[in-house]
Amino acid sequence: MAGSPDAGAGPHLDGLEGTLREALERSLADRLSGQAGAELNLDNAFWGAPAPRDLGEALTRLGPTGVNVVVRIFERLRDIDPALGLCRQIRYLRNVWHGGSAGFKVVYAEPAAMRELLDGQLAGAGGRRMARDTLLGGIEHQRGALLGALPGSVALLLRGGEPLDADTWREVHRPGQEAVHVCVGKREPRLPELDDIHLDWKSPVVGVNEASRRCRYGLLISVVHWTQARFGLGKPEFPFQSIDEKVSALPARHDAPARWDAFVARWRDARWTLAMRGSDGAEEALRWLRECDELAPARRGDG
Repeated sequence: MAGSPDAGAGPHLDGLEGTLREALERSLADRLSGQAGAELNLDNAFWGAPAPRDLGEALTRLGPTGVNVVVRIFERLRDIDPALGLCRQIRYLRNVWHGGSAGFKVVYAEPAAMRELLDGQLAGAGGRRMARDTLLGGIEHQRGALLGALPGSVALLLRGGEPLDADTWREVHRPGQEAVHVCVGKREPRLPELDDIHLDWKSPVVGVNEASRRCRYGLLISVVHWTQARFGLGKPEFPFQSIDEKVSALPARHDAPARWDAFVARWRDARWTLAMRGSDGAEEALRWLRECDELAPARRGDG
């Protein structure tokens, strides 16, 4: 990676929170050593390239946006459960994604213990934090296509049944806001696609049904959430990715305006630190994006 504008994730690893760094190091080490069940760990870092030499190189390949998503999710879990029980249930992180939602596939240390911890957040001393989805509320995280799964799920709902493939939990104290959504598969042997933790940009939750202790959803916000999750409509801008794309499209030249070249140099120094600051870093990166947009048009006009 020497000479690459992406080099330099490694020096910032000390900025990672301890539980997150342990999970990342464990994920990489066990994949490199061939541990059973670790074959898909940190998969983005292995796509089309030799195995990363260390965690810094692996995170560099995830990119600032991927790293920022992971940090933000660990922040949310830590805020929900300051005792870090939820974080410690993440044995391995698998592939990271961002789009209509953002998150990562996961291997839980003990799925049954993770379920118990999640259910405990509904009546915890710190107030209600998470609740289980209803059957229909978690339908997107069952196996198969959404429309294919719908008739069976409606039939189960009418019979008072439970999801067949995965139980899911949402934050209940952040209506209409960015909120974490946790999916724990129920099938054995375990299916990698069923276990994940991700951020919904607009939570559809408006409260908790006192009788069932399940999430309640608002109609309008559920439509907004669904169109984001399924089609990416109205998804937020990812500032790290946007700035990097603009920088790559406008490479420095000997006749480049000094302000643009200075911005590019400052951004390359700052981007990893910002990425590892989670939600605060993403907010600050939006300010960088505005500055980038102010300067970039002048670059396009250069002779």
